[in-house]
Amino acid sequence: MKYLLIGKPNVGKTSIYNKLTVSENIIHKEKGTTRDWHKSKIKGLKNSTIYDSPGVMIKTNKSNELIFSQLLKKIDIFFYVVDYRNKNNDYDKESINELRKFNKTINIIINKDDNFQENYVFSKIGFNRLFYISCSHNLGFDQLYTYLERNDRGFKNEYHYDYSIAIYGKPNAGKSTLANSLLGFNRIVTSSSAGTTSDIVEDIYKYKNKIFKIIDTAGIFKKRKINSNSINFEAIRKSLNLKTQIDLSIILIDCNEGFDTQIKKILNILINQSKNIIIVFNKLDTIKNKSKFSKNIKIFINETFSQINNITTLFISAKNKKNVSRLKNLIFEKSIQNDFIITTSKLNSWLKRSSIEYPHPLIKGKVVNFKYAVQVSSSPITIKIFSNFNKEIKKNYKNYLINNIIKTFNINDSKVKLIFSSSKNPFK
Repeated sequence: MKYLLIGKPNVGKTSIYNKLTVSENIIHKEKGTTRDWHKSKIKGLKNSTIYDSPGVMIKTNKSNELIFSQLLKKIDIFFYVVDYRNKNNDYDKESINELRKFNKTINIIINKDDNFQENYVFSKIGFNRLFYISCSHNLGFDQLYTYLERNDRGFKNEYHYDYSIAIYGKPNAGKSTLANSLLGFNRIVTSSSAGTTSDIVEDIYKYKNKIFKIIDTAGIFKKRKINSNSINFEAIRKSLNLKTQIDLSIILIDCNEGFDTQIKKILNILINQSKNIIIVFNKLDTIKNKSKFSKNIKIFINETFSQINNITTLFISAKNKKNVSRLKNLIFEKSIQNDFIITTSKLNSWLKRSSIEYPHPLIKGKVVNFKYAVQVSSSPITIKIFSNFNKEIKKNYKNYLINNIIKTFNINDSKVKLIFSSSKNPFK
């Protein structure tokens, strides 16, 4: 069963959504915090999904009307949410009358009934069901959940996916436009104004018999430009918390801005903490000499960022969909290489050869012996090396081994992590 929470801004839809689901959307005192629709499984139920929508003005807000029309095909039951304290409900009545045209079940959730008096004008109008709740006092959810539990019907495994992607970048780099291009329809609200996406937005698409989850993150502003009490601060915090959970991070860069200080900071965070990463330059359509621009960017990367020489760089126009299919295919290729395994025999042959070609400097007059290596993880690629001086390995030598293993085994778009351990018993 699929439900939609709908109603005016600031009536508590997102608070209800967070209490019923395994997600945690941003709640803020500023109106209009939710600017895109979100979906999640309802806690404890196998076949039920609930959608959180922006505050809608059904007749007048064209962007929300478009989102609503896209959602409509998916929804079984509407939950129209009203504020108990607001007695001027003419607009709510008008909106509900518009909803009736879609011939769907409409239930009313009356929120902010903190004293639980259950006395409201909507009780005099015919609806399928009325639920009186108070999110702040956690009242009324037992009755609501019982209703959801009794209607737990639908398709299982709706949230199954094979590979996850998150798009990062500065505001107005075109992240939402790119996400829409990959999804194949205008799922996410886009605007020329920076900061349109105020929370993470996710959905899935199918490509070559695989299911991909794509996450559009909030644009990452410069730290000094963000108020710690703002929506943007919460959105950025939440976006960056995802970096270790998803399979692939895409850093999207505006071709007209290039590698400025902010992009370098974002890139550094993703390189150090993401499982896999690729760099995508957007708005190529605005560049006159495209081949020269691409060549200069690649030279700059090779000369400036030695730690990302193995990371793929792609140039696209999300608006015109130039090279988006190429990006889609690259993501697919990454998904089938997700479990990158180096056999132990090959790994130890590499370790022996590398340490002979370029030995580690003596430590306290003694030779550093690298006795054994084993891969312990593929996300990210993590190699455990047993040595007699595991805590004193030089940083530049560690970088040498990382660069050498990347080159030897042709590792692309993935961080390689080395762990040095005592060689007393290499099989533990």
